[in-house]
Amino acid sequence: MRFEELIDRHHDEIYAYLWRLLGNERCSDAMRSVEDLVQEVFLRAYENFHSVRPDSNHRAWLYKIATNCAFTALRQIRKRRKSFLQWMHSPVAAEPHPAVQTMRRQLRALVEQLPSKQKAGVTLRYLQDLDYAEIAAVLGCSEQTARANVSQALRRLRSALKEER
Repeated sequence: MRFEELIDRHHDEIYAYLWRLLGNERCSDAMRSVEDLVQEVFLRAYENFHSVRPDSNHRAWLYKIATNCAFTALRQIRKRRKSFLQWMHSPVAAEPHPAVQTMRRQLRALVEQLPSKQKAGVTLRYLQDLDYAEIAAVLGCSEQTARANVSQALRRLRSALKEER
């Protein structure tokens, strides 16, 4: 695969992944936006493209780079922001019912409180539609650990939602 093909094929989904992880917030130290992080991901990918085996999973490799960039950016943010994971506000044709909007706000706030690996795992699994092998490659862990992170996150979210009722 040529590098240009890699960009064409995966740019939008890497952008969406970073936007979901970071929101459209700027990181405090470097004042970097999601667009800047996407550029950084593809710059790092370009610099290391020669070392990737042709038969390897390029998508998982890009997600790994994106995750590393996102975690670095998150470490630079001084305090946690409540507006993380604005993926629930994606444009839709009709305005959702107020109860749905309330549930989305609650869910976003709860996801914000998850540990970073669980947050990334849930995002990769349910929003980016990666399988557990790809999630493991992105997070640098075993497939079993990736499953455990997602499972623990879902348990925490269910429990917290029950408590709020």
